[in-house]
Amino acid sequence: MSDIDIKKINSTIIITLTREKVLNALNLNMVREIFKNIKKWDNDKDISGVIIKGSGDKSFCAGGDIVSVYHAKSETESILSDSFFREEYILNLAISNFSKPWISLLNGIAMGGGLGLSMHGKYRIVNNKTITAMPETAIGLFPDVGGGHFLSKMGELGLFLALTGRVMDGLDSMYSGIGTHYIENEKIKHVYEKIINKSNYEHIFIEQLLNENSKELSEKDSLLCKELENIKKHFCRTNLVEIFDSLKNDNSEWAKKTLSVLSKKSPTSMSVAIKQLGLAKNITLKECLAMEFRICQAMMSKHDFYEGVRANLVDKDRNPKWYPASIFEVSEEIINSHFHSLNEKELFSDE
Repeated sequence: MSDIDIKKINSTIIITLTREKVLNALNLNMVREIFKNIKKWDNDKDISGVIIKGSGDKSFCAGGDIVSVYHAKSETESILSDSFFREEYILNLAISNFSKPWISLLNGIAMGGGLGLSMHGKYRIVNNKTITAMPETAIGLFPDVGGGHFLSKMGELGLFLALTGRVMDGLDSMYSGIGTHYIENEKIKHVYEKIINKSNYEHIFIEQLLNENSKELSEKDSLLCKELENIKKHFCRTNLVEIFDSLKNDNSEWAKKTLSVLSKKSPTSMSVAIKQLGLAKNITLKECLAMEFRICQAMMSKHDFYEGVRANLVDKDRNPKWYPASIFEVSEEIINSHFHSLNEKELFSDE
C-alpha cells in the first residue's frame, strides 16, 4: 500500500496520509507526491479545494519521519537531511500560496510536520480527539515547518509552546489559533460529505459550512487561557537564562512544573528557538522558512539532534545527554552559528 492516497471526488481533491502504523508520519515520498500536484490543482478550474486527512482515528500526522533522517546520518553529506527538510519546507510555502480552500481534518495527533501540512492552509478543523504540539526541543531540534511564523504571532504563548512542547487538546488548539473551527466528531462526516458532494464551490461556501457546524466555545474552556497570566509573566524574557531565573524565583506549583519540563529539553534547541521566534516576528513566511532551513542544516551537523532522536524515538531510554548540557554553556556564538548563510545551498535561490 502506498504511503499516501490522492483521489478526486466531484471537484474536491482528498489527500489521505496512510502510514497508520507510524501515526501517518510524513516521509519524503509523501512530500513529493503532494508537491508535484499542488500547482496543477490550483490552476485546474475543475478543482475547487483540497481536504487533507490521516487514515485511522488516532492521528492526522505525528510529524516528519525524523527516524529515517537519523538513520541516514552516515550517508555522504547526509543527503536525506537536506532533501527531506528542503522539500518539506518548500511544500509548506506552496500550501500557503494555494489560492483555493485547503481543509485539514486534525483527527487525533497533529504535531510538528503535521502542523506544517495544516497551519499554512486556511481551514483547520479540530475536536475533542485532537492532540497538537510542536515538541521539537525534546529531540534536539526546533519548531520548524514555519513554526517560527505562526508561533511568533502568538506572543508569549507561542514562545511557551515552542520551548515546552506543550501538548494541546482541541480546546487549547482553538485558543492558541492552531484550529480555526471546532467541529464535534459526529458532525465531521456531515461536513465532509457536504463538501465532496458539491460540484463547484469557493471559499464562501466552506466558510459558511464550517461556521454553521462549529461549536461555540468560550476562552474559559481552555486550560491555556487559565495559565496565560503565568505564561506572560515568565515568557516575556528574551533569553533562556532569564526565563529559568524568573521561574526559579516563583514558588508556585505551575512554575516548578514548567521548570521541570524545560530542564529535560535541549538547552541549545531552546536558545535557538528564542532567537528564531524573535526574528520571525518581522519577516515573511518565505523568509522564515529560509531561516529555518539554515537552522535545520546547522543542527544536522551537531550532536543534540541525533542524541535527542536516539533517546526519545530509537532506543527510547528518555535520557538524552545534551551538549552543551547546561543552559549557562550555550553561548551567543553557539546560538548564532545556527543562522549563518548556506550560500549556494540556501532554501530559495533568491535569498
